[in-house]
Amino acid sequence: MPHLTFRGVSVEQVKAISVTLAAELAELCRCPREDILLEVSHTTAVVQGETAVSYPFVEAAWFDRGEEIRDRFAEIVDRHLRQAGIAESEIAFRIYRQDHYYINGRRAGECREEKSAAEWTKELAAEREENARLRESLRKAARKTAAPGSDSSMSSKLRDALRE
Repeated sequence: MPHLTFRGVSVEQVKAISVTLAAELAELCRCPREDILLEVSHTTAVVQGETAVSYPFVEAAWFDRGEEIRDRFAEIVDRHLRQAGIAESEIAFRIYRQDHYYINGRRAGECREEKSAAEWTKELAAEREENARLRESLRKAARKTAAPGSDSSMSSKLRDALRE
């Protein structure tokens, strides 16, 4: 989730923007790239008894992420469609509630909690690695600064804090 359905947009146009669009939306929504689904719906418009070209329309079905994310999401989709040569389009959002959405017979909220726990563990491990790297950098800087004859404007309070 999110799931984007394109109407009045060709498969080739969606394919041309699919990689960068999905990557940008995944980053914005803070979800794995594979959670972004792009689908092209083949439609035929009828106007005054005649077939006509369907107006470019995108429906994004998702779990609500708030107005700011929704606005940015729409801007990203619009920008990519313009890059694909589509000057005008519309986007609408269909909001799903996690407690009303089921994946393999289980509520999405339940599935998300399991996934979030795994993601949390991975994220925590990455943060610990980054903290260890920063601690080592601080230690090296402290040793260099504390070396005899070094010219430093470091305060004694900062030096004491680095030693700890």
